[in-house]
Amino acid sequence: MEYVAPVSHVSPMMTIRREWKLPAPGAIAVRVNEQLDVRETIAEAEVPERHVFLDVARALNVPESAADRYLTCEVGDRLSDGDRIAEVAGMLRRTVRAPGNGRVLAITEGRVLYEVVGAPYELQARYPCVVAGTDGVQAITVETTGALIQAVWGNGRRGNGVLKVVGNGPGDQMTTDKLDIGMRGSVLVAGSCDNPAPLHQATELLVRGLILGGLSASMMPVARRLRYPVVVLEGFGNIAINAAAYQLLSANQGKEASLDATPPREYEAHRPEIIIPLSSTRRYDLSEEVVPLSPGVRVRVLRQPHMGVVGVVRELLTRAVSYPSGNMARSARLDLEGAGSVVMPLANLEVLK
Repeated sequence: MEYVAPVSHVSPMMTIRREWKLPAPGAIAVRVNEQLDVRETIAEAEVPERHVFLDVARALNVPESAADRYLTCEVGDRLSDGDRIAEVAGMLRRTVRAPGNGRVLAITEGRVLYEVVGAPYELQARYPCVVAGTDGVQAITVETTGALIQAVWGNGRRGNGVLKVVGNGPGDQMTTDKLDIGMRGSVLVAGSCDNPAPLHQATELLVRGLILGGLSASMMPVARRLRYPVVVLEGFGNIAINAAAYQLLSANQGKEASLDATPPREYEAHRPEIIIPLSSTRRYDLSEEVVPLSPGVRVRVLRQPHMGVVGVVRELLTRAVSYPSGNMARSARLDLEGAGSVVMPLANLEVLK
């Protein structure tokens, strides 16, 4: 029986299709086949900030049955902050005003349900791409061609910047002495980080993003508070960037990269990722997400002691292998970079595409 391993893309060139969505229905400002520039505003939406029940009858000191006659608005009206909603004239003038920019949702029994909206939400293009489709109100599908590297964790932010490698290798620790003013505005690539000091120094340098092989678990709360995106490729701890990803990032140093550090969500296929737009053509085929393990397939190890190391499957062993932990597992013989021939459980492997 074939063993289907999870797939992680570390591809130097492919056509990538992504769907971007407004948080609420709004106005789409682009058409199918339109070419987009990075950071171009392509859609806008009003996002509700909060809902407020206004007790008009009580505020005006009138019976509920009489409150409607004092209203100066109707359901559906859009109001600005401070606009009148209801008013009683006379010597003891009483007024109910809108608690912010928004609209009247409902009026019933002397009460008004008011929706306060925040600043308009703007959806911007994250990299040069072409519009492949849109529903006209909330979703836009785009395509671009370039390099794609998928990660395991992100701090929830997005950003763009020019790639710049920090340090001397894929396992080099990120420290404050390796950061300088020349990195201002860049997306930094470093092996791992276990100290908050370089993360805060990167903030002072106004970096546009950070790509790490490993991040100390204790640094996760710090990373979530940063204003720039942080993408972790391998996992938590002192883990080097795998050779395939490091080579790809190094080869594209000086080019613009887009970081989507949205963390993985349950029941969704989305993963944090890095896209480097390049010119060329290769269709992104979703069928490639299912890849049986077989001799010649390139894989990455997901567990210690060889976590993050890339290798090639040489043989799928027919019998289960017993390990020091006492467990028996289906296994494969691999040629690992820097480690030679190693037998590894199939469950500890991930296909690299």
